Order: sequence, then structure tokens, then C-alpha cells
Amino acid sequence: MPNLVKQKNAAGKLMEFGMVRHAVDNMYHRNPDEGERRLKFQGQGKILVALSQNDGISQKELATNLNLTAQSTAEFVNKLVAKKLVTKEKSTTDRRMTVIKLTKKGREIANKESSKVPEFLNVLSDEELDQFSNILTKLNTSLYEEINENDSNVFKKTQKTIKEHFRDWFM
Repeated sequence: MPNLVKQKNAAGKLMEFGMVRHAVDNMYHRNPDEGERRLKFQGQGKILVALSQNDGISQKELATNLNLTAQSTAEFVNKLVAKKLVTKEKSTTDRRMTVIKLTKKGREIANKESSKVPEFLNVLSDEELDQFSNILTKLNTSLYEEINENDSNVFKKTQKTIKEHFRDWFM
């Protein structure tokens, strides 16, 4: 059985990491030299990354794939249209469907965001990265098992979302 003091110390370090990372992310979001706010893997950025992997899908399918409401998806898509990062067109096969496509600028931003490795990982050696990956895999496996035991539908949805949206990270 692991030492409780060591477990509490590790948990504290994990919470500290989350808070420090949040502070650094906020700092870069407000950086005036950066221009437009970074989109990341949330909201609009999540839509761009999803479209970079499956461009030209219906707005309804996009909402389903990302586990977003139709209203949230429409709001994010409209903001991306205004920024000229995506286009909305009626489907040629079914006029009731709206197809969302990346523009050239949208694809560039999506590729940039999806290929970005967090800079804080640069301080780790290859051996430390292997150790860190192994530890995270062990923690994720445990969490997946807990999700599956409590709700297999949530488990399946979580695995599908991760597989579809982060597959490029694991290739």
C-alpha cells in the first residue's frame, strides 16, 4: 500500500500544476503581441480541430461528435464564420442540412493548434517523458475503469471523443 503522505504530496503537486498552468495559459491569452486569442481545444478551437480531421460535415453531426448542444455548436460556428475560419453551406444532397467547412485560414489555425506540444514539457528528458507518459497512462486507465463501472455509456462516449479528437497525438 502506498504511503499516504506521499500520495497527499503528489495530489498537492498535481493541484499546484493545474493552478500554475492555468495562470500561464491566462498570461499568454492576454499577451498583446499575440493578436487574436488562442483558440485551444475548447469551444471554437475544438470545432476547428474536429473539422481538420473530418472537414465538410453537417453542423448536426459536428455537434454530436463533439458532444455539444445544437445551440452551442451554432454559436461557435457563427463566430468562426465571422472570423472567416469556416464556411456554412447548404448541402447539395439535402437542403435541410448545413455543411461546415474550414477555410484556408481556419485550416492553418487548426493545424497549428492541434500540432502544438505544451512548452512546459520541454523541461523533461526523453526518459522522464516516458516515465510521465507511463504514469498518466496508469492514472487514465484507472479513471476509465471507474467511469465504465459507473456508466458504460459515458465510458463509450468518452473513449470515442478522445479517439476522434486526439488521434493525431498518438500516431
